[in-house]
Amino acid sequence: MRIEVKQMSKTYQSGIESVNVLKDITFTIESGSWMTITGPSGSGKTTFLRCLSTIEKADKGIVKIGDLNGMKATEEERSHFRRTSLGYIFQDFQLFEQFDVLTNVMIPLLPYMPKQEIAEKAKQMLESVGLLERKNFMPNQLSGGEKQRTAIARALMNDPELLLCDEPTGNLDLENRDKMIAILQQINKSGVTVVLVTHDPELAGNGDIHGLMRDGELTEKSLEVL
Repeated sequence: MRIEVKQMSKTYQSGIESVNVLKDITFTIESGSWMTITGPSGSGKTTFLRCLSTIEKADKGIVKIGDLNGMKATEEERSHFRRTSLGYIFQDFQLFEQFDVLTNVMIPLLPYMPKQEIAEKAKQMLESVGLLERKNFMPNQLSGGEKQRTAIARALMNDPELLLCDEPTGNLDLENRDKMIAILQQINKSGVTVVLVTHDPELAGNGDIHGLMRDGELTEKSLEVL
């Protein structure tokens, strides 16, 4: 999935003060590429991903993700895009504590497909990340690495063309971090476009395009194509 962004900006209102979180972001990612962005906390990386995902809408600019015009699309069109084409790995997992691992992975597709069909797909996804034997465990019975792999399995349920990753190794030990990197590399090799933000220097070495975000700015000179 090709991504083209021009002068994407986002401002939040904090009391009487306006905070410019993203400032005229411009870049292009070709389909099947991997873009890794580093930068300090508070630099706008998570907001950047949320605008790319269409969960949030940028205030101005051009945001084209595949065939979707993120600035002009209706909420129904954006929702359809997220359901059918996007995978999102959140920094804090966002698992539902009241449901077991299998159900957590099934949730994104439950309203749209027969339950048994979704369950079989979820088992395949869990097996691909080495967690099938944990399918009946509750989230509070999992390690940080297992929670993260559950989140990956869930993000892959809709066979996404674009995978967004927000600090995917932030809560992992070295062994699980290396497993995570291997899984992401395999996903990217299958043709999925990956956009990832991280503080992890080991993970930051992966990808075709590397960028540095500071104070909401990601200038062309900060992007390196490897």
